[in-house]
Amino acid sequence: MNAPRRRASWATVARREILAQLTDKAFWIGTLATLALVVLGLGFGVVSATGGGTTRVAVSTDEAMAVVQRAAATGVAVKAVEVTPDELRSTVAGSDADAALEQVPGGWVLTVSDLTDTPDLADAIAHVQISANATALGVDPADVLADTTLSVVPLEGDDLAAVAVFIATAAFSVLFMLAAVTYGMQIAQSVVTEKESRVVEILAAAIPVRQLLIGKVVGNMAMALGQVVLIVGVALLGLSWTHFAPLLGVVGGVVGWFVLFFIVGFASLACLWAAAGAMATRVQDLSQTTTPLTMVIMLVYFAGFFARGTAATVLSYVPIASTVTMPGRLMSGDAGWLDAVLALVVAAAFMAATIWVGDRIYRRGLLQTGTVLRLRDALRRAD
Repeated sequence: MNAPRRRASWATVARREILAQLTDKAFWIGTLATLALVVLGLGFGVVSATGGGTTRVAVSTDEAMAVVQRAAATGVAVKAVEVTPDELRSTVAGSDADAALEQVPGGWVLTVSDLTDTPDLADAIAHVQISANATALGVDPADVLADTTLSVVPLEGDDLAAVAVFIATAAFSVLFMLAAVTYGMQIAQSVVTEKESRVVEILAAAIPVRQLLIGKVVGNMAMALGQVVLIVGVALLGLSWTHFAPLLGVVGGVVGWFVLFFIVGFASLACLWAAAGAMATRVQDLSQTTTPLTMVIMLVYFAGFFARGTAATVLSYVPIASTVTMPGRLMSGDAGWLDAVLALVVAAAFMAATIWVGDRIYRRGLLQTGTVLRLRDALRRAD
């Protein structure tokens, strides 16, 4: 009966880690704040895309009406408010319209109540006026305006997919950085706090040291994964309620791959975070022992934002960096599922190596006090 209990002691440690965070106000504040930022970000995107609402433009002639209709047809958020010529400016002054458009000798005048809410009517005015001038000269307006349409497209692929790839890759980078740093530091702080208070000596006498390590890693990884899945789920749900909903078809297909790479990537670093905590003797020492891990995570973060072309291809097979770069390549179509599987296998092999190294350092440094354990001494032998 004793052996099975000792083998399952990691589950007790993991449960303790999970409950400690679930009962921590800081955890809930951070989680809710992140979700609020996601919702606000989606709302800001909707407002930015719609220009903050439709601008009401007062018009008193058919020509001005044609300008507003032309602008609305090309995507400008405007609508016409018909008034008499004498009511143009008074309508704007009385807030019944946001702007007034009128034709004057030599051009057009747009009177606005707020310069920050000025609709872009220049192209529409040029189109309508050129047509009118051509008709007056006896020329077919279609011939005058032929071949004047401008279409903006990305170098490769469609613009919607390009936007989706950039946004999703950036989001994956941010999520991985936040989770890796937050929960990694939580592991390191938990280890060094137990060392500093001498609680670890009691725990090590009751639980095998390796079981203690596994429990801390599993507990924090479960919390990190749960939080990431929650945030991604809320983001996808919010996205489905906006006019960016078509992006779901591009992003949704790789979310599962990101979760798989996240699990492997986080596990690769988790034992090293525990080792960094074991090398320290006080909480203040963590700034010294965790710096290399923080640098790695920040490099991955920047890779997700800036790696393109050959750099992105190479990094998509590099462990840890592949967590954010391979999902991006899958979305863009530059990589297929075989590439993802290969990258995942390489990442899993790296994970096994880091777990071995982290376990060795953790067991060597857990009961050592007095000075910060040097990496060379930690790797020399394991207790």
